Amino acid sequence: MKKLVLATLVCSLSSTYAVASENTTHYNKYQGFYVGVGVGATDFHDSRSINVYNNDSFGYSTESNDASYKAIAGYQFNRIVSLEAQYTKYGDIKHNIDVLGKVKLNFAKTEHESFTIAANLGYTFDNGIRPFATVGYGQISLKDPMIKDDGDLIRLGAGLEYQIKQIPGLGIRAAYEADFYTLEEGNKDFEQSIGSWYIGTTYKF
Repeated sequence: MKKLVLATLVCSLSSTYAVASENTTHYNKYQGFYVGVGVGATDFHDSRSINVYNNDSFGYSTESNDASYKAIAGYQFNRIVSLEAQYTKYGDIKHNIDVLGKVKLNFAKTEHESFTIAANLGYTFDNGIRPFATVGYGQISLKDPMIKDDGDLIRLGAGLEYQIKQIPGLGIRAAYEADFYTLEEGNKDFEQSIGSWYIGTTYKF
């Protein structure tokens, strides 16, 4: 009888420990600090227009062939909510005057970098997939031969993340995020945005 009671007690304690361990693993899977990096293409939009000598043969355009780079740090509270900080160094933006729609004359180059704090809102499914959106606030710094300015920005973005089951803590993501800000130039304000399509990796502790 004593052996039966002892065996029952051992089985009960083992089951309790297994459930507790499972719950702890399940809990930690969706909570913790994480860091990461990302790299992607730069996307720029400018509300300015330049009319050279009032001649329709000249136009204005921008382009960027350089990559953007991200450093990421955050904390995931549960399946849904994370708080995330990012530093982004965007690729240089070239400003061109287009002649007759054929020849591009580069007359300036602008550098952008930003620091943001954003809410990362989504849902982590049991299979590790997590669609998400980001919304936040931050500071942007830009400079070119004629302008050097710092200002506020609004960060918006969306993406998809996957937590790799075979390597606990390791995740990969693909996303688009953009910073919206106002450039003050002379007596005029111009609405601009710069963003990036990027692929990144994160590791949760």
